[in-house]
Amino acid sequence: MRRMIATLTGATAAALIAPALVAAVPANAQAKPADPVSALKSQFKAHHGVKLTENTKLIGDGKNQRVILSRRNGVLEFGKSGVAASDLSSTFNLPGVDKELKKLFGPPSRMITVKGASYISGGFYADSMPEGKKWVRLPGGASVALGNPVEQMLNPLEPATLKAALAHTTTKRPGGTWDGTRTVVHAGTITLGELYKVSPSVRAILGAAPSAKSATLPVTWQLYLGPDQLVRRAVSSYTQSMRGLTSMDITYLNDSRYSGWGVKSAIKAPAADQVADFDELNIGDEQSEDPFVKVFKG
Repeated sequence: MRRMIATLTGATAAALIAPALVAAVPANAQAKPADPVSALKSQFKAHHGVKLTENTKLIGDGKNQRVILSRRNGVLEFGKSGVAASDLSSTFNLPGVDKELKKLFGPPSRMITVKGASYISGGFYADSMPEGKKWVRLPGGASVALGNPVEQMLNPLEPATLKAALAHTTTKRPGGTWDGTRTVVHAGTITLGELYKVSPSVRAILGAAPSAKSATLPVTWQLYLGPDQLVRRAVSSYTQSMRGLTSMDITYLNDSRYSGWGVKSAIKAPAADQVADFDELNIGDEQSEDPFVKVFKG
C-alpha cells in the first residue's frame, strides 16, 4: 500500500510540475519569426491592408539636370493572394518646366483600384472630364496610370518578387527605426529581366518582355525588415539610357514606406453616376510628343 501511494504521489507531482515548466518558457521563445515571404502571406486577409507613403524621382543625368518628383500615399488592401484593392493619392512636381506641362501634371490625382477595375480623378485628366463626371475608368482595368512613368519597379508586396529579390541579398546591416520598430536592411541587385519573370506589376508596367539589352539592366534595392519580418521600407533604383531621344541617361529612384500592417480597409468603387469611360474624355490630339521626353529635352 505504501508503495502504491508513493507511486501515485510521484505521478501527481510530475503532472503538476510539467505544466509549470512549460508555462515558464516565454511565449516569444516558442516560435521563431517567420521568413519574410511567409510573414507577408500571413497578412493576406480580406479587408485588411497596409498604409503606403511613396516618393519617386526621375533624374536626368546630363548638362542640365532635370527632375520629376512623384508622391503617393494611401492604403493597399489585401485579399487571399495579395493586394486586391488600393486607394492612392498622387502629386507631381516638375521644377523648372513651362506652365503648359505644370498645368498638365500639376493637379493632384486619386486612383482607386478594386475588383479588377481602376478609376482616376484629377491629375492628367482633370480638364478632360465630361460635365457632371469626376472619375474616369481606365481602359482594360489598367492599374498603372496612363502618362505616369514613375511607377515602383520592385514591389515587395508580391511574394514571388520579394523572394527573388532576397535571394540576391549581398549585405545586411541595422536599418534604423521605421513604423516604430527596429529594422535590418537587406540590400542587393536584381536584373529587370528577372523581375519581369516574377513580378505581375512589372509586366503590367512594361507591357511586353524587355529586349535582350534591357533585360540585363540592374535594379538595385534595399528592403528594411522589422523583427516580424514585414517590410517597413523599400528603396529601389535603376538607370536607363534615353540617348536618341535626349542627350542623357535617366535614373529612376523609388522610396516606399509601409506602416500600419493589418489596418482595416473596405475600398469601394466610385458611384457609377460619377464615372466616365475613357472614350468619353475630351482629350485633344495636339500633343505630338511625349511630355516627359519634352521635360528632359528642355
